[in-house]
Amino acid sequence: MSDLRMPDVNKVILAGRLTRDPELRYLPSGMPVCKLGLAVSRFYKTKEGEKREETLFINVTAWGKTGEYCNENLRKGRPVLVEGQLRSNEYVDKEGQKRTSFEVSAERIQSLDWGDRGPSQGSRPEPRAIEEPIPEAEDDIPF
Repeated sequence: MSDLRMPDVNKVILAGRLTRDPELRYLPSGMPVCKLGLAVSRFYKTKEGEKREETLFINVTAWGKTGEYCNENLRKGRPVLVEGQLRSNEYVDKEGQKRTSFEVSAERIQSLDWGDRGPSQGSRPEPRAIEEPIPEAEDDIPF
């Protein structure tokens, strides 16, 4: 009997606002790595009709030219679209307990700002985006 399993897929697409300015560092190898915080909200109504907002705060890591682009062009509060892979990190907390955190390792980050052009100035400019493959995990991430 053949093994007919569905292939695994690890793809995340998020749109939200940056919660802090990007923080760019360099690995000993010279590879740029940039840390970002993203707030993603959803709005819904309860059974009773009360409006609610639920916000997730997600850590994002951008590598190479994507990380440099983020550091040069993005700031806290900016709306962005992030595409990447979900990754986990294991660590030991202050009480000695093993913990796991999750973050998005970005393949592509696109600013959702349209600039200063208004409707009277013609069509919207194309949003700027940059993408590149995610490098293999390195143990020496300087954060």
